Amino acid sequence: MKLILVRHGEVEANVERILMGKNDSKLTQKGIEQNKNVGKKLKEKYKIDMVFCSPLSRCVKTLENILEEYPIDGQIFMSKLIEERDFGEYSNLGIDMIDWDEINEDNKINEEMGVESLKDMEKRVNLFLEDLKLEDNNLTVLVVTHAGPIRIMKSKLNGKETDFEEKIENGSIMEFDLKAEGI
Repeated sequence: MKLILVRHGEVEANVERILMGKNDSKLTQKGIEQNKNVGKKLKEKYKIDMVFCSPLSRCVKTLENILEEYPIDGQIFMSKLIEERDFGEYSNLGIDMIDWDEINEDNKINEEMGVESLKDMEKRVNLFLEDLKLEDNNLTVLVVTHAGPIRIMKSKLNGKETDFEEKIENGSIMEFDLKAEGI
Protein backbone atom coordinates (compact mmCIF):
# COMPACT_ATOMS: atom_id res chain seq x y z
CA MET A 1 0.00 0.00 0.00
CA LYS A 2 1.20 3.45 -0.86
CA LEU A 3 0.37 5.96 1.89
CA ILE A 4 0.47 9.67 1.10
CA LEU A 5 0.33 12.07 4.04
CA VAL A 6 -0.64 15.70 3.47
CA ARG A 7 -0.71 18.44 6.08
CA HIS A 8 -3.51 20.97 5.73
CA GLY A 9 -2.79 24.33 4.12
CA GLU A 10 -1.78 27.40 6.08
CA VAL A 11 -4.50 28.89 8.30
CA GLU A 12 -4.77 32.26 10.01
CA ALA A 13 -3.76 30.80 13.38
CA ASN A 14 -0.52 29.47 11.84
CA VAL A 15 0.36 32.99 10.70
CA GLU A 16 -0.63 34.47 14.07
CA ARG A 17 1.28 31.67 15.90
CA ILE A 18 -1.81 30.57 17.85
CA LEU A 19 -2.18 27.04 19.23
CA MET A 20 -5.31 25.52 17.66
CA GLY A 21 -5.48 21.86 18.60
CA LYS A 22 -9.05 20.78 17.88
CA ASN A 23 -10.22 24.39 17.47
CA ASP A 24 -10.31 25.67 13.94
CA SER A 25 -9.03 28.56 11.91
CA LYS A 26 -9.75 29.75 8.39
CA LEU A 27 -7.41 28.93 5.51
CA THR A 28 -5.34 31.87 4.27
CA GLN A 29 -5.07 32.65 0.56
CA LYS A 30 -1.59 31.11 0.71
CA GLY A 31 -3.13 27.99 2.29
CA ILE A 32 -5.69 27.68 -0.50
CA GLU A 33 -2.91 28.01 -3.08
CA GLN A 34 -0.81 25.39 -1.23
CA ASN A 35 -3.76 22.99 -1.33
CA LYS A 36 -4.41 23.50 -5.04
CA ASN A 37 -0.72 22.98 -5.71
CA VAL A 38 -0.87 19.73 -3.70
CA GLY A 39 -3.85 18.65 -5.83
CA LYS A 40 -1.89 19.29 -9.03
CA LYS A 41 1.16 17.39 -7.75
CA LEU A 42 -0.96 14.44 -6.60
CA LYS A 43 -2.77 14.30 -9.95
CA GLU A 44 0.56 14.21 -11.83
CA LYS A 45 2.08 11.44 -9.71
CA TYR A 46 -0.63 9.18 -8.25
CA LYS A 47 -3.85 7.35 -8.89
CA ILE A 48 -5.44 7.71 -5.47
CA ASP A 49 -7.87 4.95 -4.55
CA MET A 50 -9.04 6.05 -1.10
CA VAL A 51 -8.92 9.16 1.09
CA PHE A 52 -8.99 9.60 4.86
CA CYS A 53 -9.42 13.12 6.20
CA SER A 54 -9.51 14.67 9.65
CA PRO A 55 -13.02 16.09 10.19
CA LEU A 56 -11.65 19.42 11.43
CA SER A 57 -12.60 22.09 8.93
CA ARG A 58 -9.04 23.12 7.99
CA CYS A 59 -8.48 19.59 6.69
CA VAL A 60 -11.91 19.31 5.07
CA LYS A 61 -11.32 22.63 3.24
CA THR A 62 -7.85 21.44 2.26
CA LEU A 63 -9.34 18.28 0.76
CA GLU A 64 -12.00 20.34 -1.07
CA ASN A 65 -9.23 22.47 -2.63
CA ILE A 66 -7.26 19.35 -3.59
CA LEU A 67 -10.36 17.83 -5.19
CA GLU A 68 -10.84 20.95 -7.34
CA GLU A 69 -7.51 20.14 -9.00
CA TYR A 70 -7.72 16.35 -8.77
CA PRO A 71 -11.26 14.90 -8.68
CA ILE A 72 -10.48 11.60 -6.93
CA ASP A 73 -12.85 8.74 -7.76
CA GLY A 74 -12.11 6.69 -4.65
CA GLN A 75 -14.03 6.62 -1.40
CA ILE A 76 -13.53 9.45 1.09
CA PHE A 77 -13.74 8.84 4.83
CA MET A 78 -13.59 11.23 7.77
CA SER A 79 -11.63 9.88 10.74
CA LYS A 80 -11.46 11.37 14.23
CA LEU A 81 -8.43 9.14 14.82
CA ILE A 82 -6.30 11.57 12.77
CA GLU A 83 -7.51 14.81 14.34
CA GLU A 84 -4.96 17.14 15.89
CA ARG A 85 -4.18 16.85 19.58
CA ASP A 86 -6.69 18.45 21.95
CA PHE A 87 -4.86 21.13 23.92
CA GLY A 88 -7.88 21.88 26.11
CA GLU A 89 -7.63 25.22 27.88
CA TYR A 90 -4.29 25.94 26.19
CA SER A 91 -6.08 26.20 22.83
CA ASN A 92 -6.12 29.68 21.31
CA LEU A 93 -3.06 30.80 23.28
CA GLY A 94 0.00 32.19 21.54
CA ILE A 95 2.51 29.42 20.83
CA ASP A 96 5.26 31.47 22.47
CA MET A 97 3.24 31.51 25.73
CA ILE A 98 3.19 27.69 25.99
CA ASP A 99 5.52 25.79 28.31
CA TRP A 100 5.83 22.63 26.22
CA ASP A 101 7.47 20.61 28.97
CA GLU A 102 4.50 21.41 31.19
CA ILE A 103 1.78 20.76 28.58
CA ASN A 104 3.43 17.48 27.55
CA GLU A 105 3.42 16.08 31.09
CA ASP A 106 0.91 13.30 31.65
CA ASN A 107 -0.62 14.55 34.90
CA LYS A 108 -3.91 15.31 36.67
CA ILE A 109 -3.71 19.09 36.10
CA ASN A 110 -3.42 18.73 32.32
CA GLU A 111 -6.17 16.11 32.35
CA GLU A 112 -8.47 18.51 34.24
CA MET A 113 -7.60 21.26 31.75
CA GLY A 114 -8.75 19.01 28.91
CA VAL A 115 -5.29 18.37 27.49
CA GLU A 116 -4.99 15.12 25.54
CA SER A 117 -1.81 13.31 26.59
CA LEU A 118 0.84 12.55 23.98
CA LYS A 119 0.40 8.87 24.86
CA ASP A 120 -3.35 9.01 24.14
CA MET A 121 -2.80 10.83 20.85
CA GLU A 122 -0.21 8.23 19.82
CA LYS A 123 -2.64 5.43 20.70
CA ARG A 124 -5.40 6.78 18.45
CA VAL A 125 -3.07 7.58 15.54
CA ASN A 126 -1.50 4.12 15.81
CA LEU A 127 -5.01 2.63 15.84
CA PHE A 128 -5.61 4.43 12.53
CA LEU A 129 -2.47 2.79 11.11
CA GLU A 130 -3.59 -0.60 12.41
CA ASP A 131 -6.97 -0.11 10.71
CA LEU A 132 -5.18 0.62 7.42
CA LYS A 133 -3.72 -2.90 7.55
CA LEU A 134 -7.24 -4.16 6.85
CA GLU A 135 -7.33 -2.41 3.46
CA ASP A 136 -6.15 -3.86 0.15
CA ASN A 137 -2.34 -3.78 -0.09
CA ASN A 138 -2.47 -2.53 -3.69
CA LEU A 139 -4.23 0.74 -2.85
CA THR A 140 -2.84 4.24 -2.88
CA VAL A 141 -4.29 6.03 0.16
CA LEU A 142 -4.27 9.78 0.74
CA VAL A 143 -4.45 11.04 4.34
CA VAL A 144 -5.20 14.73 4.92
CA THR A 145 -4.35 15.59 8.50
CA HIS A 146 -2.32 17.74 10.92
CA ALA A 147 1.31 18.08 11.99
CA GLY A 148 0.88 16.06 15.22
CA PRO A 149 -0.60 12.93 13.64
CA ILE A 150 1.87 13.17 10.74
CA ARG A 151 4.82 13.20 13.17
CA ILE A 152 3.45 10.09 14.87
CA MET A 153 2.75 8.21 11.63
CA LYS A 154 6.09 9.16 10.12
CA SER A 155 7.95 7.97 13.22
CA LYS A 156 5.99 4.71 13.41
CA LEU A 157 6.52 4.00 9.71
CA ASN A 158 10.25 4.76 9.99
CA GLY A 159 10.60 2.74 13.20
CA LYS A 160 11.84 5.74 15.19
CA GLU A 161 10.86 7.62 18.34
CA THR A 162 8.33 10.40 17.68
CA ASP A 163 9.96 13.83 17.42
CA PHE A 164 7.17 16.15 18.54
CA GLU A 165 9.30 19.19 17.70
CA GLU A 166 9.87 18.23 14.05
CA LYS A 167 8.64 20.94 11.69
CA ILE A 168 5.97 19.71 9.26
CA GLU A 169 5.25 22.38 6.66
CA ASN A 170 1.70 23.30 5.66
CA GLY A 171 0.79 21.67 2.35
CA SER A 172 3.65 19.16 2.58
CA ILE A 173 3.37 15.74 0.92
CA MET A 174 5.05 12.61 2.33
CA GLU A 175 4.96 9.17 0.73
CA PHE A 176 5.38 5.79 2.42
CA ASP A 177 5.28 2.24 1.08
CA LEU A 178 3.56 0.26 3.82
CA LYS A 179 4.79 -3.08 2.43
CA ALA A 180 8.36 -1.90 2.81
CA GLU A 181 7.80 -0.13 6.12
CA GLY A 182 5.70 -3.00 7.52
CA ILE A 183 3.58 -1.21 10.13
